Amino acid sequence: MASVEFVQGVGLPYLRVGILLCPGFTLTPVASFVDALRLAADRGDRSHQVYFAWEFLAAASPPIHASCGLEVVPTAGLDRIDQYDCLVICGGLLTDLPAVLPKVHTVLRAAAKRRVPIVALCTGTFVLAESGLLDGRRAAMHFDVVAEFIRRFPKCQAASDVNYVIDGNIITCAGSVVAIEVAAYLIARYGDSSRARKALSYLLFNPEQSPSGTRTKPWGLALSRASRLTIDAVQYMEFRLDAPCSVSELAKALHTSRTRLNRAFVSDLSVSPAAFWRGMRLHAAKELLASRRRTISEIAYDVGFCDTAHFCRTFRTHAGLTPQRYRQSVLGEDAEPTPSEIELHRT
Repeated sequence: MASVEFVQGVGLPYLRVGILLCPGFTLTPVASFVDALRLAADRGDRSHQVYFAWEFLAAASPPIHASCGLEVVPTAGLDRIDQYDCLVICGGLLTDLPAVLPKVHTVLRAAAKRRVPIVALCTGTFVLAESGLLDGRRAAMHFDVVAEFIRRFPKCQAASDVNYVIDGNIITCAGSVVAIEVAAYLIARYGDSSRARKALSYLLFNPEQSPSGTRTKPWGLALSRASRLTIDAVQYMEFRLDAPCSVSELAKALHTSRTRLNRAFVSDLSVSPAAFWRGMRLHAAKELLASRRRTISEIAYDVGFCDTAHFCRTFRTHAGLTPQRYRQSVLGEDAEPTPSEIELHRT
């Protein structure tokens, strides 16, 4: 299989991830982790690797077989390991781990020296411990293997009562669908939390129970008391944050009428669906403006505005400041205004 070509852009992708598959790896955590990345990586659901990018690498002689028997052909080799901003080691059956290539341990130790984020899913923690990277550290793991881990690696602190543990640049995860939480943490940490929420919502993973740093939403409390229709509409809005449609199209997608949808929003949230969706997109814009990862024009596009000047005017009406001035106030820095900003100040 040909290797995946990373999509280039200004400051993109936020994170390039190398996923090392161990022989006998468990499919659920790998699929959960990658699908969360996939949903956060592009506008809509086209699966393009724009905001995040990843490739699959073999931690043993290929082809690699998952514990369920699925055969996976790697998309890149270990010789390209230095190009990744994050490494994920995916384990599975303990009986198959001895087949992991010695070079993998060398690669992991080198990445640790570079302070690259390293994630261990399922028994990937055993590989990290074998590499000497978990000595004196606390590590999360599945209850089924914790006793064996303690026996093999007494210098590590095993924890089976938590979903995942972040210790410096190393993240260990018990596995299964909890890998979604880890992916959401990385998406929020290196990209923005609105994309993490989008992935969590689409995967039906409850963000309110996730310690990934993506829980804070100004509409969260009101939504907890809202009707099912309003909740479903908000989830749809979150997924289509960067590609909004008309309220009529939204109502049709939810198999209801525009009138009924308006009534539900006014009753539950005291605002119309259109105004709520616009506010949600501008809230996401504020989060993006709080860093210098994206330009004003790129942020406008990311939150569903096709025209930068329209975005700037809408944002100023909503926040009382233009996007550039808002960024300056948050970062406490001077920043050169964009052409759209200059034009707005003239009006």
